[in-house]
Amino acid sequence: MFKIVQQSNSNSATKPSASTFLLSRVEQYTRRICQDLDAQIDKRLVSTFFDLFNIILMFRNRAMGLLLSELGGYIVGFKQAPAGTKRISNLLRSKRWSSELIDAHLFAQAKARIEQLFLQGKRPLMLWDDSRVEKHESWVAEGLCSVFSSKGQRLTRIRRGFFNPPVGRICVPGFQWTGVFLSHLGGIPSVCQMTWWTSRGKFKEDPDNIIYRLLRKLHQHIDQALVHVLDRGYANEKMLCYLFRFKQAFIIRWKQNHLLVHPDKGCKKTHLLARSFKGRASKIVRDKARQKDKCISIDWAPVNHPEYPDNQLFLVIVRDKHNFNSPMYLITSLPISKPSQAWEVFFSYMHRWEAEQGFRFLKSEMGLESPRLWFWDNRMKLMAIVTLVYDFLLTIMRNWKDWVPIFLRNWAHRTGKRYREASIPLYRLRMAIANCLFYWWAQNSG
Repeated sequence: MFKIVQQSNSNSATKPSASTFLLSRVEQYTRRICQDLDAQIDKRLVSTFFDLFNIILMFRNRAMGLLLSELGGYIVGFKQAPAGTKRISNLLRSKRWSSELIDAHLFAQAKARIEQLFLQGKRPLMLWDDSRVEKHESWVAEGLCSVFSSKGQRLTRIRRGFFNPPVGRICVPGFQWTGVFLSHLGGIPSVCQMTWWTSRGKFKEDPDNIIYRLLRKLHQHIDQALVHVLDRGYANEKMLCYLFRFKQAFIIRWKQNHLLVHPDKGCKKTHLLARSFKGRASKIVRDKARQKDKCISIDWAPVNHPEYPDNQLFLVIVRDKHNFNSPMYLITSLPISKPSQAWEVFFSYMHRWEAEQGFRFLKSEMGLESPRLWFWDNRMKLMAIVTLVYDFLLTIMRNWKDWVPIFLRNWAHRTGKRYREASIPLYRLRMAIANCLFYWWAQNSG
């Protein structure tokens, strides 16, 4: 329906509006992947794919945002909702295409952006992080495994007046999730790869294989080394082995009890080695997560890993001068000889917060935990389409900034001093786009 009406509107001499601009950009963004799908599946399914993309962009509901019965009403109208649901089911059940098609499309876009960043003299950053999709009430869907429930941990946090919270880790059914985002300092990220995997059953996957395959692909298709930014979950000898093997630069937040070798002080645990370095520079830095300013000091030292004595590394020690937080230890393969280089390493790591925000947006705003599909392949296709929609929203923020205030002013207007001074999150842009598309859909659906 979206494709048919959009084509008829493009032939008329009407004045361009926000809705027509948005649909034209959706068509431009999905053109290549629709061409690839057209070579594999029926044209009617390709049209359903385009409609489903716009519906996910328009329908905002965390609990039911990806239920096929809810989405089906927007395909052909609510009176024929079962027919629309069947169309979406036919698209997801088709054996002639898989979610790997969307993965290849995202990687091709990331490769093109990396080449563009190198031409602009900017350093590309690959932001790695892990999360999980929690399916608390599910039991028999394919691929379910035991995952740590961050939601359960948050709900059982000790509060005054409430007693005897559960003790220990809370595990629920769900899927593991590994995401890699491409960005640069001060830039808006884009999706490079999203992988959902399980530790049980016939779809069991080793997370090391996911890391190995992506690093090998980057090494084969991109000539220059990228900077991979990783959290403490990747602070291990195996990750260093992969990074050294494929000649990739990296910044890893290191654990305090891991051993490092200093040329003068010998082999020590990281926190014991860091005591000898008191700080060469200090700066007031804004903590975006906690919304407050901090005075921090920074220092660095050349080190080696005990298993790789021939690979030169640098340990960056970041301390809160008022002791609000414990010290942060970063190891990097980037050369450091002056404070500006050390600060760049620190801010590059702090930019990894964009990956955390991406997981949060996909769960809370895009409803990624709401699908109720039995089969693993069908679920992977739907999640891949949702990832594609999220990347499209980031593309609007990156490439068509002039249209963002137009959407916010006309379709998600807010008053008050706070909204005039505060930064506008991606959530409100998605709300404005959803309102714009819904108004257009209501006008053209009869």
